[in-house]
Amino acid sequence: MAPRRSAWHDSALDDVRPYTITAGRTRPKYALQLTSLLSPGPATGLADIGSEAEAMRLLCLISPRSIVELAGLRSQLVQVTKVLVCDLLDLGALVLTAPADIAPHENNHLLEAVVAGLRRLV
Repeated sequence: MAPRRSAWHDSALDDVRPYTITAGRTRPKYALQLTSLLSPGPATGLADIGSEAEAMRLLCLISPRSIVELAGLRSQLVQVTKVLVCDLLDLGALVLTAPADIAPHENNHLLEAVVAGLRRLV
C-alpha cells in the first residue's frame, strides 16, 4: 500500500533533490528548535519564494505549526524545512510564535503527579 499523502502534497517535488529546493544551502540561518511555532506574518512581495516555501506558509495560515510538523506534513527533511523557514522569516511571511507558558502552580501539580506515579512503579 502506498503511503498516504496530505492534500498539500505536490507530487512534482517527489523527484527534486533537497539541495535543489534550498538552492544548495544546507544550514539554516537561525537556530530553530523542532518545536518552534510559526504563524503567518504581514509579508508583501512573496512572488519569488518557490512552491515548497509557499506551501509551508499556507499551512501556517490554517493554524500555527511547529518546524517538525511542517516537515512531516510536507514529507520533507527537517533541515530543508529549517532553511526554507529561515527564508520565510526574513521575508516576514512567517513569524515565530511563543507557546503559551504553563502557570507555575500548574507546573508544580504536574510534576508532583509524575513523581507520585513514578513512586508507585517502584
